[in-house]
Amino acid sequence: MKRNALLIGAFVLAGLALIVAGVLWLNGNSLFKKQLEAMIYYQGNASGLYVGAPVTFRGVSVGQVEEIGIQVDRDSLKSLVPVRVSLQPDALRFNGSKDTPIDLPNLVLRGLRARLVAQSFVTGQKSVELDFAPNTPSTLTGDGSRLEIPALGDRFGALIDQVADLPLRDTVQEVRDTVKELRSTLVTVQHVLDATQKLIGGAAVELAQSGRDARLTLGVASEAVKQVQLTSGATLASITQLSEATRNTVTAAQPELQRTLVSAREATESARLAMNRVAELTAPGAPLRGDLDAAIRDLSQAARGLRDWSELLEEKPNAIIFGNKRE
Repeated sequence: MKRNALLIGAFVLAGLALIVAGVLWLNGNSLFKKQLEAMIYYQGNASGLYVGAPVTFRGVSVGQVEEIGIQVDRDSLKSLVPVRVSLQPDALRFNGSKDTPIDLPNLVLRGLRARLVAQSFVTGQKSVELDFAPNTPSTLTGDGSRLEIPALGDRFGALIDQVADLPLRDTVQEVRDTVKELRSTLVTVQHVLDATQKLIGGAAVELAQSGRDARLTLGVASEAVKQVQLTSGATLASITQLSEATRNTVTAAQPELQRTLVSAREATESARLAMNRVAELTAPGAPLRGDLDAAIRDLSQAARGLRDWSELLEEKPNAIIFGNKRE
């Protein structure tokens, strides 16, 4: 009986030893290391931050959140969210030395600030990010009993405040009115499109009919062109034959034409000489001209005598027998 109790006690002690060893291994012997604690006071909403959330410096984990609380002023009812964080001194080194202690107040004076950042947009969890922002104001809210790291607002906090100040109701109403106008405009445009489509349909029918008429006209024109081509071919062939026959005729008649031209030149020369001769004969003062004038006068007298004689015969037909005696 005593032996069993001894075995049970030894087993329990071994189990406790294993548990302590596991805890020490999981915490990386942090239980025996000195932790640097600091306070961060957030004036806004700290939703998404939880106990155990990591504290990072430019993406490297340097601690975790140990406690989250809430402080409300009785008079102004303003609230603060105090967050206690524990920092690992070994996680942050200066000049490569592990023995250099972290002077947190000096780092705060040089611009060390804390900001809430989102770990996941799906779960909404947040963590604390430490970084240097020397151009930001160092506003300490605590009573000074604990080290404090000034808090910076969320990157989107100012944007959210500006959005909250916007007249969203009026904007939504204006958007609704705009949507109504767009709907009415779309309805009008739809009516216009339907009317245009009908006009296009009618025009398409007319264009189709015009296309058929044009095709028929082109067919008739093609036939006419073919007939003209055939007629033109025959005409060109006839003209070619005629020109060939004319050329042959001209070639054959060329000697005769040359002789005719020579004869015509000779006849022209003879006529010219004859005309010159006639001109010489009929020139004023020429003997032949005088003879001709005398002959013409005689002819004129003879013509008058014949005219008188014819008048006498008309009056007295028996004048040929009884003589030329007028009463």
